[in-house]
Amino acid sequence: MDPVNGTAVTAHSRHLGIDAIRVLSISHRTAPLADLERMALAPASRVALRQRLAARGIDAVLVCTCNRTELYWHSRGSADDDEAAAALLAAAQPGAPLNPGSFERAAGLAAAAHLFRVTAGLESLVLGEGEIMGQAREAIESAEQNGGAGLTLPYLFRAAIRFGGLARSETRISAGALSVASAAVRLLARVHEDLGACRVVVIGAGMTGLKAARHLIAERVGHVVLLNRTLERAQQAAAELGVEAGALDELERRIAEADAVIAAAQVESPLVTPELLRAALPAQRAGPLALLDLSLPRAIASECAAISGVVLHDLSGFEQVVAFNRARREREIPRVEALLARELEIFETRMRESRVRPLVAELWLRAEEIRRDEMERARAQDGVDGEALDRVTRRLVDRLLSVPSQALRSGDLALDPQHTVYLRALFGLSTPDGNGDGHH
Repeated sequence: MDPVNGTAVTAHSRHLGIDAIRVLSISHRTAPLADLERMALAPASRVALRQRLAARGIDAVLVCTCNRTELYWHSRGSADDDEAAAALLAAAQPGAPLNPGSFERAAGLAAAAHLFRVTAGLESLVLGEGEIMGQAREAIESAEQNGGAGLTLPYLFRAAIRFGGLARSETRISAGALSVASAAVRLLARVHEDLGACRVVVIGAGMTGLKAARHLIAERVGHVVLLNRTLERAQQAAAELGVEAGALDELERRIAEADAVIAAAQVESPLVTPELLRAALPAQRAGPLALLDLSLPRAIASECAAISGVVLHDLSGFEQVVAFNRARREREIPRVEALLARELEIFETRMRESRVRPLVAELWLRAEEIRRDEMERARAQDGVDGEALDRVTRRLVDRLLSVPSQALRSGDLALDPQHTVYLRALFGLSTPDGNGDGHH
């Protein structure tokens, strides 16, 4: 049963339907860093959100990156939309009410277009960056593994991921694109001109932390230490990169020896605080301590910026760093958007076809069964030309069904699930729950 309205949930209620796609999004484009930080969901909050929606039979996929949190779902009506929005807001970290203007909503083809733009890197802080494709892939795979993706959303996400790859192969939208991690290294070079003499602590052995470490190595930074909550993970990654490893309980000592700290860790509260810095930093330092926070929620407390000798940059300041390298990629935006229009049209056509294809096939099969039954009766009579009757009846069926079949395939009728139920009943076809007249 559908827990929202008490009706039976059939396979048809989870059809491949583009009109049922919804998205609620908050990103660096729509919200200040404080609101983004509130919506950077902790692992436990993500699990609770997924379980809440699954309990109500709502197929959903959550996309969380350092610059956006987006919930996509398959809507059966306004009750699903209200519940999905309420569930996402309930998962936010405690605090003052979030500004409604920080969120974007889209439905149907517009929601699909939004995800296509996201995977192409058009909505990223760093235009054209490629990390979002992997993050989108992880999001849909996680939803499928937990049984909450349904049919429509995997089709949408895989089409969007394919488009992301197509946009990068057929245009130069990612040419020279900086990642957030590489932008952090650029910022570090502004604070410390001689990177070869720098000692840098990287907090976090996840994807972003390791990418930052690789950029540091490529720039020949003097010494890199990789710290992680799980020491074994840090040691494994550090061995592959050829850097030093350590555990988070070494943080104070490591900072005391460092020229810079790059934080890329998933935390619920800051790891680097003013108190920690005051305890770690000697009264006299040879140069500034650069703190570069790539985390959301922030792993470095904003109050650290007030400490003498400390230079702090977080995600809100990264736009200016990548702006100089943006112009070349901006010229590619019209090409990507033209490609998007083409691919979105193909996606829409395939989605609508996928919904009506079984209905069209069954309609022709039912007509053929009826035609054959009547042919058998006619052949039992004397003086009937069987071959001529076969030709005439075939042409009759073709002429009767070709127009409605084409209309169904083209999507011009804009069928919703209830319309399809009516058509099945009208033509005596089996319904998705198995009911029908048995002529299959």
